Amino acid sequence: MYRQHFFGDRSVSAEGTVIAADGHLDLPEKPDARVKVRDVFGIDSDLEIGAYSKHSVYVPDVDSTYQFDRATTLAILAGFAHNRRVMIQGYHGTGKSTHIEQVAARLNWPCIRVNLDSH
Repeated sequence: MYRQHFFGDRSVSAEGTVIAADGHLDLPEKPDARVKVRDVFGIDSDLEIGAYSKHSVYVPDVDSTYQFDRATTLAILAGFAHNRRVMIQGYHGTGKSTHIEQVAARLNWPCIRVNLDSH
């Protein structure tokens, strides 16, 4: 599964993902690519956003049928672009978590879902 290449305390998987000696993924500190919102999300905007060029195991799967809400997506992306927090609220089952996961999936952003509702 892993190549026989070691760099100090790191190894590289066959897929090219750098794995630290403690087993954690070693991802770039900041996104290393730029993508156009219009191309990636199908939203009429000239905004470009940072993305990761490499996919990791923590990137959610893309749902090709997902429809992005323009205002919510642009708010999330503005938060990503300016390293700011974005609060998304809504009733149970309205798609808040899914929206974040699908944005992360398109940008190769690692995303771990943590439910705080005891489920």
